[in-house]
Amino acid sequence: MLRRILPAPAKMPSNLARLALSGSAAALGGILTYWTFLALRQGHILFNSRELPVVHLSDDFSVYSHDVPGGKVRGYVYHPDGEDALRDLFIYFAGRGEDVRATSKVLHRLPEGFGFAAANYRGVADSQGEPSELASIEDAIMFSEHLRERFPGVRLHVVGRSLGTGVAIQLVAKRDHFTSLQLVTPYDSMLEVAKRRFPLVPLSLLLRNRFESLRHCREVAAKTQILLAQSDEVVLAERSQKLIDAWPTAVTVETIGESDHHNIMQLEETWLRLLDFALSEIMPEPKAA
Repeated sequence: MLRRILPAPAKMPSNLARLALSGSAAALGGILTYWTFLALRQGHILFNSRELPVVHLSDDFSVYSHDVPGGKVRGYVYHPDGEDALRDLFIYFAGRGEDVRATSKVLHRLPEGFGFAAANYRGVADSQGEPSELASIEDAIMFSEHLRERFPGVRLHVVGRSLGTGVAIQLVAKRDHFTSLQLVTPYDSMLEVAKRRFPLVPLSLLLRNRFESLRHCREVAAKTQILLAQSDEVVLAERSQKLIDAWPTAVTVETIGESDHHNIMQLEETWLRLLDFALSEIMPEPKAA
């Protein structure tokens, strides 16, 4: 007699298969949690916001502040020869996580009549509030307007470093009362810089603070100099070059010898270049085609 052969019952997943599925689900959950964290905290991560130890400044500094949601933005103006002696003033926008009060260690390089002004970004050092691209631009405009009103006869020179180049470019694009603009280790887009650091994150969807300098530079009319580091592992040369190639007017480009992304603002050559360009009455030669 022929027997009907029935299909074998399906086997239950083995313990190994269950573990694999469980591990995959946990990994996916971890990735989604990490992406959510980056999306929600991106302003704090981008600006590296944190409270920093108190830095005691001399009487050569005056203090600035304005109210923001959650506290105050605080800034400082350096005028060692007195406010009445100021003829030129650097307005400085710092790099990621940089406390502008620490810059006081190198300000002795400034000549007589030259001052320095800077404010900490929201959430950084002694400034409060939630950091973001929009907030940094709003604060930059308020700070620069304060300086223009307080020192009406002083030439204002904007300097941005790394992250701060994005702030500096947008400020000068929106206001036309600056004598010069200088960018130290600039980038074309924060999105492109961040992609290298977070290669597995869909930043095109998540990143709100993009600092699209490639787009905003089109509105800049001030004479401009760009200072590059000899070795830069943070802002790659191609990111700076794309910005240089897109600059709408003549631009001077210099590379600081023996510099990297982190030490460039401590080097004497950097300050000499900044000062020479700011004090020069000659417009830069057109960039090479």
